[in-house]
Amino acid sequence: MKISCDVISDLLPLYHDGVCNEASRKLVEEHLAECDTCVAMLAKLNDNRIDNQISAEREDVVQHHAKAVKRKSLVVGTIIASILMIPVLTTFIVNLATAGALDWFFIVITSLMVFASVTVVPLVVEKNKGIWTLGSFTGSLLLLFLTINIFNNQSWFFIATIPTIFGLSIFFSPYVIRKLPLTGFASHHKGLLTMAVNTILLYATIIVSGLFTGGSAEYWRVSLLITSACLIYPWALFLIIRYIRTNKLVRAGICVFISGIFLAIVEDIVMWVLYGTWQSIITSANPFSWDVHMINANVNLLTLLVCCAVGGALTAIGLSRRNRN
Repeated sequence: MKISCDVISDLLPLYHDGVCNEASRKLVEEHLAECDTCVAMLAKLNDNRIDNQISAEREDVVQHHAKAVKRKSLVVGTIIASILMIPVLTTFIVNLATAGALDWFFIVITSLMVFASVTVVPLVVEKNKGIWTLGSFTGSLLLLFLTINIFNNQSWFFIATIPTIFGLSIFFSPYVIRKLPLTGFASHHKGLLTMAVNTILLYATIIVSGLFTGGSAEYWRVSLLITSACLIYPWALFLIIRYIRTNKLVRAGICVFISGIFLAIVEDIVMWVLYGTWQSIITSANPFSWDVHMINANVNLLTLLVCCAVGGALTAIGLSRRNRN
């Protein structure tokens, strides 16, 4: 049976890519043996010069655009840096002329360094812009704190820097740790590393606050106990979400259940640390009375009941789906 060229032209791309079945391949080959037109069409398909040329031109355009953007960024960064030199030189001259020494001149320099860290650095750095920008901003900010502290002959440097680093770490440590080229255990437990870093910085904040204010023994007892008790909650949620091998609904249910228990007793824990006596507020709840003395207890009770109901429902649904699978 003679196959028309129209049919073969539809099969040629499949034949060229080697994805047609055996019967189609034989039909195409038999037709090519006696049809010069289809042979020429197959030759065009085999000719990759046009595709290679298009690919090369595309790469050339991308590289040219990247170079243009890099050149413009470098020019803008240089202009901004040059503009920043104007107040530096002005301050330098005025400081020498009025005080005869370079004192607050360094405060101006470090302030401009903070500004440059979020303007010049992202424009000049080619790779890992976020890491370099965040690192230069943090370093220049701490240098500004140190300069002001030395200039005013004060001792608040650590009480300012540790909480600042802690605040920045809460928002940016997941991003930074994710971008770092870690190896071994750390590379597989970046979430755990993030939690550990923030926990250490939290305790460091409490410690420097106590040292700076001359905290008494009561300060250390109350602050460390309440902080440690409250940290159990986020750590429990993290360990459940990250390391319990079950489906998402079961983990969500357990987290909601634990949240209800924690929210219901956290006030009791604080009162126990402060006054040394344990008295469960939830036991005095009365849903039929909502005067000012019953609001906390009723809210705690409702929170516990709702979280237990929702957590139990999610856990049950998750377990039923797991068993069905």
